[in-house]
Amino acid sequence: MTAAVAVNGADLPDEAAIRAAALEPEVMQAQSVGLLGYVYGYPIVDMLKQMHNETHRVRVDQPVAAPVNRFAVYPGVLTPKTQGQLRGANSDTLYINGWFDLSKGPVLIDVPEMGDRYYTLAFMDLYSKPHHLGTRTNGGKATRYALVGPSGGDVPEGHVRFDLPTDIAWLLGRVLVVDPADEPEGKRLSHAIKVTGEAGPDVCEAAAMNPFDSLLYFTLLNQGLKLLRRQPGEEALMAQFNAAGFGPDCDFDAEALTPGQRLGLGWAVKIGPQVISQRGFRPTQTTNGWMLSSAIADPGMDYLLRAEVVRGGYVNEPEESIYPAAITDDRGEMLTGERCYRIHFDADAMPPVGAFWSITSYDMKTAQLTENPLGRYAIGDRTPGLVYGADGSLDIVLSAKLPAEGTSNWLAIPPGAFHLVTRLYLPAPEALDGRYVLPVVERVD
Repeated sequence: MTAAVAVNGADLPDEAAIRAAALEPEVMQAQSVGLLGYVYGYPIVDMLKQMHNETHRVRVDQPVAAPVNRFAVYPGVLTPKTQGQLRGANSDTLYINGWFDLSKGPVLIDVPEMGDRYYTLAFMDLYSKPHHLGTRTNGGKATRYALVGPSGGDVPEGHVRFDLPTDIAWLLGRVLVVDPADEPEGKRLSHAIKVTGEAGPDVCEAAAMNPFDSLLYFTLLNQGLKLLRRQPGEEALMAQFNAAGFGPDCDFDAEALTPGQRLGLGWAVKIGPQVISQRGFRPTQTTNGWMLSSAIADPGMDYLLRAEVVRGGYVNEPEESIYPAAITDDRGEMLTGERCYRIHFDADAMPPVGAFWSITSYDMKTAQLTENPLGRYAIGDRTPGLVYGADGSLDIVLSAKLPAEGTSNWLAIPPGAFHLVTRLYLPAPEALDGRYVLPVVERVD
């Protein structure tokens, strides 16, 4: 669907060129509109980049690849060695990855009986908004779905219509694995999910696409905007993008830009990542050091928030799962593997969920899982061998080294700066509205 363009990082201006042209009207106008386009288009470009990179074989160690309108099941529950480039990946479920193009009509998905095994098929539209099928929506019953995009098409008899707002969508499915002995059954059920529809070209080797260091960014954004229906309230914004040469009514051509336009747009690409990162994660709720935002699943027209969410990793609908995160301890100091911590759950204060819960530690810089001698990367209500107190309470021990009290309740943490994510799958209403509060991460000296 998209093709890489031979535009490389050398197209971005250096600091001297930026300073010299800082007051030139043509440059500043291109930079201003270009930066707006960079922020607005961040999820679109990131999605199209990943679509290329995951429907082609771009790395020797690539965990999965599949043609458009097909999917691939990850070979196992993720570990530091198999997580690839996923940010904040879980270690609770098998992942299913696929890209769908509904422009030629519906694509059919047949899901087998899942019983009480939790699963979700999370479809991300091209604006990065999640849409879910699974345990929460069908109770685990075998169901035949027809994915329908804006291009429409007939839904075959016996299929449940599932509308998506964009023809391009990314599937990141999750199927629960209770423990290592349960993994073969989780794999069997994952592979039993069948897709019917016109498949794209077979997977072949290709160069990885990276549009974030060149004017290829605006080539991809232009291609993406052409695929999308106009959104109410964005008419003036699209008019500005058209005037800058990368809007939906244009054919972006980097070679046709004036020197001033080229400099301005290159400047926008160069500073765009810094602008988005400065927005940062702003929780709507912080209790006992655990941060949560109720806005990230549907940012609306807050394009900067939308971009920041995508930069940090995609999210689910809150009713499906919430991910409270902690970066500080009970003393307000940053979490680090140089210290030891404890999380104490009273017997009547376990995370309230309809499916399951877990806690995972990640390296602060990479947001990825890190190696540990036990090979355990998450701990939660399904962890084999957990030891509860006589009163039913539970203590989770967090340290970088093997704790003296044994490994039954141990969650290994990275040796340096890290953060924690607690996952609540099918959270109860009190977890969604803030009545339930996770316990503090207590520093143990």
